[in-house]
Amino acid sequence: MELDARTNQLFIEILNNPDETSVSLKNRHHLTRSQLNYSIQKVNEYLSELNLDPITRTTNGHFVITKETIEEFEQRNTQTSVETYLLPEERVQLLILMLLSKIDPLSMNHFIIELNVSKNTVARDLKELNPLLDQYKLHLEYSRSQGYRIKGEEWHRRQLLTETVNTVNQFLNHEALLKQFGNIEKTHLTEYKNKVSQLEQYLSLRYSDDKVNDLPVLTLLLDRRIARGKKINYDFALDYVELQETKEYKAVREVFFPENEGDMNEIIYFTLLFLSTNLTQVDVLSKGQFENLQLAVLEMIERFEKVAHVVIGDKNELLNRLMVHMRPAYYRIKYGMHLSEVDLKRQQSREVSSIFYLVKKSIAPLEAFFAQTISDTELFYLALFFGSHLLENDSFLRKKTPTAVIVCTNGISVSLLMERILKGVFPEIDFISTMSLREFNTQKITSDLIFSSVPLETNKKYFLVKDFLTDQGKVQLRQRVMNETVVGLDEPSLAEKIVDQVDRQVSIPNKENLFFEVLKILNENTAENTVMNNETNHFDQLISKDGLIVEENAVSWHEALEQLSQPLIKQKVIEPRYLTALKQELPEIPPYIVFRHQLALPHTEPEKGAYGVAISFGVFKQGILSTTEDPIHFIVLLASNNKEKHIDALLEIMDLAGRDAVLSDLLACKDKDEVWRLLRLYRINYWG
Repeated sequence: MELDARTNQLFIEILNNPDETSVSLKNRHHLTRSQLNYSIQKVNEYLSELNLDPITRTTNGHFVITKETIEEFEQRNTQTSVETYLLPEERVQLLILMLLSKIDPLSMNHFIIELNVSKNTVARDLKELNPLLDQYKLHLEYSRSQGYRIKGEEWHRRQLLTETVNTVNQFLNHEALLKQFGNIEKTHLTEYKNKVSQLEQYLSLRYSDDKVNDLPVLTLLLDRRIARGKKINYDFALDYVELQETKEYKAVREVFFPENEGDMNEIIYFTLLFLSTNLTQVDVLSKGQFENLQLAVLEMIERFEKVAHVVIGDKNELLNRLMVHMRPAYYRIKYGMHLSEVDLKRQQSREVSSIFYLVKKSIAPLEAFFAQTISDTELFYLALFFGSHLLENDSFLRKKTPTAVIVCTNGISVSLLMERILKGVFPEIDFISTMSLREFNTQKITSDLIFSSVPLETNKKYFLVKDFLTDQGKVQLRQRVMNETVVGLDEPSLAEKIVDQVDRQVSIPNKENLFFEVLKILNENTAENTVMNNETNHFDQLISKDGLIVEENAVSWHEALEQLSQPLIKQKVIEPRYLTALKQELPEIPPYIVFRHQLALPHTEPEKGAYGVAISFGVFKQGILSTTEDPIHFIVLLASNNKEKHIDALLEIMDLAGRDAVLSDLLACKDKDEVWRLLRLYRINYWG
């Protein structure tokens, strides 16, 4: 029995996404309930012919597939060529792979046969190539003698090839696709896997799991291009001496060019390729320029503290972790070998967006070191390190909590983000370790639970999760774990359940108010609860009613500081000398305290007279000009003597500064009550 294209695609998506539901499938593919049920019935008939368990559904519409069925199709996918339905954007990537890895000329018929689609479909896909090629300063060309070719500088073609191999590796059946459309023999690929393994041993390091998949294919295809005379030429100056002193250069020359030491340009290119690859562990030995780089990173950390109004604990640990990342990043930035932007585009998490903005305001020392602008992609990964380090709250110990480990195949930076997100979704669980797949396979795991980005062979309870979870994905994952384990409900979840139950019995005019009242009671009566009171201090909860200022008249910058300081002085959160210090240090509104040209966050060191954590929030209708001539309508005075207690509030304020619609509504408010209501509603929506 053969599955039709649509049914086959639905089956692939269900296999590949444990959080998939009937509703999400129907909406995405514009299906009726009957159409979806019919497709699932066909899939189950197909599974029955293979003597495999059928797909079932829970009452909530989630699909349940047995481990045996998943393993059967994973095994098939690594043994057979690909005959599945491919999306248009996937076909485009495979066309690029074919064009950049070809041995013989390629005609329209080659594409039709390999992709198993019509001539019109191939023609349409080739047309879709042009915008992507434009990004790399390349273009598609056709001649009767040489067929279709991608024309342009070899440097740009290799950049595109690197990105394409990485992207195809994200597909289902990644290795099968790469071998089929890259025209790669299994024995040849094994040879290059061994070369990458040799290089790892030579350098005493381990590349992340996803790069171990990319590098053999990429180096094989690059060697093929070199054999076809597609040599690299650099249109900018390279510091050959600096690169020849690296261990990577010596390892590359011995492993990949043992009989061709004279081809300096290619050895240098391979050296850059390995130097710019993410590492999971490496012994960093800074010397020469790296000492200057370390100073620049340290200065960036200090600027971050000033901008974010925090004191970073264990600065040396953060510095060391950043330097492990910056070692390959140094060559990426210096020689234009950029990180893939796939992860950046997929990641829409608020946990990172605000930290990203703070890092961007602190990046000047690094940009001065490199004498160029640092790309948003590189900033994103730096933000992951800052966010993970800042938001770890290991001091909050919980009694009798289940333990868990995280298995992630995507290197340090993505692993850190995954760890941070899972800790936020499951405050009841003690996450004791994050490891690569190879580490998992060689260690004895003693934790109660496992969260993994890839399927595992284990008898322990594990949950398959995506590297980057959307807000909806977080909710679905939490529900699944809560239903399948003995992890208890936290206070917010219990409050929601109580309010929902009451709402079924009587009509509640304001469910939001009732939720917070129930939550308050639960917090007061649960002695062991520390999550809400200690780990989360939302910015609206730190504002007293007197701490809201709505000023209709024009005021000066120092008059605004006086108005905002008085409620905090009255609360005895700050002393009058704190206000004096602010006036002395901030005679005007400097750029470093202004976020997105709209919101100012004045602050100074806690030693100047801050004895608690509280906020005054001011809406100044006439605006106050900053030193950059921007009219500032919103000023938030955040006093804090404890970074752990204000970090969530800071993230919320950073995000608020970029919400034009919310700020416009706040500016239109007539009194404090309206401002209070909007701020609280915004914060609730922020956390989903």
